[in-house]
Amino acid sequence: MNRLLHHVLYLILHVASSSQYGTETIETLMPNVKVVKVDLKIFTETQVPLLCGDSYQDTEVIWMKDSERAGQGNQIKVKVEEMMGANYSCHNAAGDYLNHTLVLVQDIPSPNRTRRVLEKSHDTDEDEYIRCLAKNYNGTFHCFWKKTKYRTSAVVALVQVGQFSGRNFSCSIHSDGAGLTCEDLDSCSFAEEVSRIDLTVYFRSNYLLEDYTVTPFYIREIVKTDKIHITKVDGNTFQWEYPDTWSLPRSYYPLTFQVKVVHARESCDSETQVLLKETKDTKLTVVHSSKKYRFCLRAKDELVDCPWCQWTDFEVKHKHKKH
Repeated sequence: MNRLLHHVLYLILHVASSSQYGTETIETLMPNVKVVKVDLKIFTETQVPLLCGDSYQDTEVIWMKDSERAGQGNQIKVKVEEMMGANYSCHNAAGDYLNHTLVLVQDIPSPNRTRRVLEKSHDTDEDEYIRCLAKNYNGTFHCFWKKTKYRTSAVVALVQVGQFSGRNFSCSIHSDGAGLTCEDLDSCSFAEEVSRIDLTVYFRSNYLLEDYTVTPFYIREIVKTDKIHITKVDGNTFQWEYPDTWSLPRSYYPLTFQVKVVHARESCDSETQVLLKETKDTKLTVVHSSKKYRFCLRAKDELVDCPWCQWTDFEVKHKHKKH
C-alpha cells in the first residue's frame, strides 16, 4: 500500500513538474548556451529544443552527448532531468564537427532556494555573497567571493555589469578564481556619478548554473583606501603618508585618519583603548605613560560615508632607562 501511494505521489509530482516547466523556462544565456530554469526541490523533466544551424537544413546531422549518440536531424529535442545538463555537439555524416549547445540547469529564484556555489559573508546580516571595493575614484573596482567546499571547481561563466546604467566596463577574473576587477572605460574621477553600478556574476559548477547579483552601488559607497604606511617613528611621534593608490590631488580627495592606542598585548580591534582620536594631520605624538603599547592607524575619505581601511599597527617597546 505504501509503495503504491509513493508511486502515485511520484506520478503526480512528475506530471505537475513536467507541465509547469516547459519551453517557457528555457533561456539563452549567451551564444551556444541554454539555461533550463527549474525548481530543484522537486523532480523535473524538461524537453529542450536544439538547433545545429540554419545553414544545415539540408545536411545529415548527427547529435552527440559526450561519446553517445543523442539524436539525428538539424533540429531535435533532448530530455533534461533535474540537474542533468550536458554538452551536445552536432556533426555531419562524416563525423566533422558543425556546432554545439551547452545546456545548463538553474534553480528558479525563491526566498528559500539553496545556494550551492558561494558562501554567504559571515560578518554581515545582509544577504551578501559578493563584496566589492574600490581603492580610489578612477573607476576601477574589485569584487571578492568564497566558494563552498563542495564547489571549489566552479568557474565564472558570465559577468554582466552596467547593463542598466549604460556605463561601459571591462572586467577580468582574478587568477585564483576568487574575485574580479572591473574598469569603467568612460570614467572621469572628477565627474559626479549619476547612476549606480549593477553587477551580476554567473557561476557554473558542472552543469549547474547560479547567478549572484550585487546590490547596485556608487563607487563612492564602496571606496576604501589601501592600508596606511607609517613612514617614521621617533620615540612617541609617528608620521605617515597617503597611500600611493589614493586619488589625486589630495586637496580634492582629503582623508581623515583614526588613531587608536591599545595595550601592547591587545589587537587594534580591542575596545579597551587608551586613546582614540581622529585627525587630518599625517603626524601625531602619543602622550602615554606606558613604555609598551600598540599604535593603530587607519583612514577613510573625509567627505564621504565609506568604510575605514584596514588597521596598520606598530608595537612600541621603549627600554627603561638605568639610573
